[in-house]
Amino acid sequence: MTEADLVIIGNGMACHKLLAELVLQPNRPGRILVFGAEAKAAYNRVLLSSLLAGELADEAAELSPSHWYQQHGIELVLNDAVVHLDKNKKQLISRSGLVVRYKQLVLAVGAQATKPAYAKTAMPGLCTFRNWQDLEQLRAVAATGGKAIVLGGGFLGLEAAEGLRKQGMQVTLLQRSDYLLNRQLDPTAALLLQHQLEHRGLQVFTNTTVAKLLQQDDKFSGVVLADGTELKADLLVLALGISPDIQLAQQAGLKTAAGICVDAQLRSSDPAVFALGECCQLGEHTFGLIAPIAAQAQVLAAVLAGKHASYQPADSSTQLKISGIQLSSCGDIPTLLQQQDLKQLWYQDQQHHDYRSLWLNAEQRLVGAVCLGDTSLSGFYAELINQGTVIQCSTELVFGPAVFGSAQIAA
Repeated sequence: MTEADLVIIGNGMACHKLLAELVLQPNRPGRILVFGAEAKAAYNRVLLSSLLAGELADEAAELSPSHWYQQHGIELVLNDAVVHLDKNKKQLISRSGLVVRYKQLVLAVGAQATKPAYAKTAMPGLCTFRNWQDLEQLRAVAATGGKAIVLGGGFLGLEAAEGLRKQGMQVTLLQRSDYLLNRQLDPTAALLLQHQLEHRGLQVFTNTTVAKLLQQDDKFSGVVLADGTELKADLLVLALGISPDIQLAQQAGLKTAAGICVDAQLRSSDPAVFALGECCQLGEHTFGLIAPIAAQAQVLAAVLAGKHASYQPADSSTQLKISGIQLSSCGDIPTLLQQQDLKQLWYQDQQHHDYRSLWLNAEQRLVGAVCLGDTSLSGFYAELINQGTVIQCSTELVFGPAVFGSAQIAA
C-alpha cells in the first residue's frame, strides 16, 4: 500500500488542466498521484478528428511531455484504471492491484459514449470515437477503403464522418433529428452546413433511425433503417452523445444523478472527494465543453490549495470547427426555437457562406446567437447574453459592435 496527499482518477483534458493550475499554487498538495485508464498520457481529444483526417501529426495532440510531470513531481500511472473506491477508508484499488490511500481525491473520469440496445455487443467494424484506441481502430479500417456509416449528427459525428471521408471512405451520416447539430444550430444554419458537407461528398440522411444491425461472418456489414431500407457498410461509428461516467462514484456510495453531484467548490457528498469535468453535475448542469471545464479546474485548484473559490455555470459561446467550417452557438437554442414571444434577427451572405441568427426577449435582452462561417462576433454576443444587457436598438446588432455601437446599449 502507498499513500498520497492527492489522487486524481482520470488523465484526460480536465485532469491536465487541473494539474496545470495546481503547479501554480504555492500551497498545492504534496504528493500527487494520477491514474489514467489509457496507455497514453493526457492528449487533446478535440484534435482526434484532425488526426483521423491526416491533417496533423500525432505529436500535435500531446498536452505535455512526460518530463513535465516529473518536473513538477506528479506521479503518473497509465494503463491502470481504478476499479474499487472505499470512501470510508479513503482507499482505492487499481486494476493491476495497486492499493492507495489518499487524503483528497478528484474524480475526473469523463463520460461514456451512448450506445443503443442493438449495438451494446462488441463486434468487428463497430466502434465509438472517444479515445486514442478508437482513433487507431478507425485508421486501420479507413486504410482499406470501403464504406462507413456514422450514426449521430452532432459535432463528434460530423467530425468522424469528415475524417473518414478525407481518408478515402464513402461515408453516410445518419441523424435521427430534423437537422444536424440540433442542440447548437437553428434549422437554417444546419441546412447551410449540410449543403456544404454534401458538396464535399458526404451523404447525409436526417429524420432517420436504425432498426437493427447486419452481420456477415460475425462482422458488421450494414444497417436496416426503420423504414426497411438496408445500407451496406464496412464500419459503423456510434456518435450518439455521451453520459457522465458515474459507475465508480455509485459503487463508492457517492450521491449521483445524471452525473456525480457536486457543490460550487466541486466537492461531492464526501468532503474528501471532488469531481471535475464531464463526470460531474452541479445543480441541473452537466458539462461537456472545454470552457466550463477549464473554469472548474481553476476553481478546484484553488480549493485544493486551501483557498476559497467557487464555480458557477455561465453561458459561453460554443466554438466549433468542422473540417474548416467555423460555427458558434450561445444560449439554449432548442428552447429558444420553441418560444413564440422572441424577436429574431438574421443575416446571410450566400457568397461567403456566412449566416448569423440572434434572439431577443421581450425586455430587449439578447438570449441566443448562432454564427456560421464568420464567428468573429461570437464572443461579443456571449458577453451581451451573460451581462443581461438591454438593447435599445437591435436592428444593427447582427453586424457587431463596429456598426451597432455602444450607444445602442442601455445603461
